Amino acid sequence: MKKVMKAALALALAAPLAAFAAVPTVSWTAWSNGNSGTLTQNAQTVNVSYSGDTIGVDYNAYIYDVPSSFTSAEVTNTPGTNGTILMSGGYATVNSFHFDKAVVNPYIELFSVGQNGVPVTFAFQGGAITILSQGGGHWNGGTLTQTGPLTISGEEGNGLLKFTGTYTDITFVTPNYEYYYGATVGAASIAAVPEPETYAMLLAGLGLVGAIARRRKAAR
Repeated sequence: MKKVMKAALALALAAPLAAFAAVPTVSWTAWSNGNSGTLTQNAQTVNVSYSGDTIGVDYNAYIYDVPSSFTSAEVTNTPGTNGTILMSGGYATVNSFHFDKAVVNPYIELFSVGQNGVPVTFAFQGGAITILSQGGGHWNGGTLTQTGPLTISGEEGNGLLKFTGTYTDITFVTPNYEYYYGATVGAASIAAVPEPETYAMLLAGLGLVGAIARRRKAAR
């Protein structure tokens, strides 16, 4: 009887923990088209735009049907049907994701990067990148490889990247042509904007410092 009670208690505790773990942690961009979309964080809407090489948007959730390749301990949800920007590469074009509000530690999902024997590279221009997860996808495939601090490559690679810091723009080039591969961006938080009262206090403090400096100068 004690063993049964213990098992029941364990299941009762595990259920809410599992439900908690499934709560989305990242707001992935919902793309209206291949150039613009939105995400929501801290009850604020962030307008996201994309410029550069694109051949459209893929809204199919099946491209993320191997979730272990696209999630991690800190990112529990994939972009699903929010859309993923498709590109074919092979140009010197500088591609850019732009946020109209600064986001903190944004994430990028990459899918179907390259194919067997045809590697594809994302060469990012600035930032600090960590591969949080990687692996096979809907078309099988393999992992992503990071070369140096800013270059990510794959042969049918899939994975989740984290950019450490505060960003309004993430820029990169895709110099290798392949039929198509994709990327999308998301965020878990946006940079705090000081309240008007904070600016008032700052100005008052600067005014006080200036007054003290003038008095010291006059007393000499």
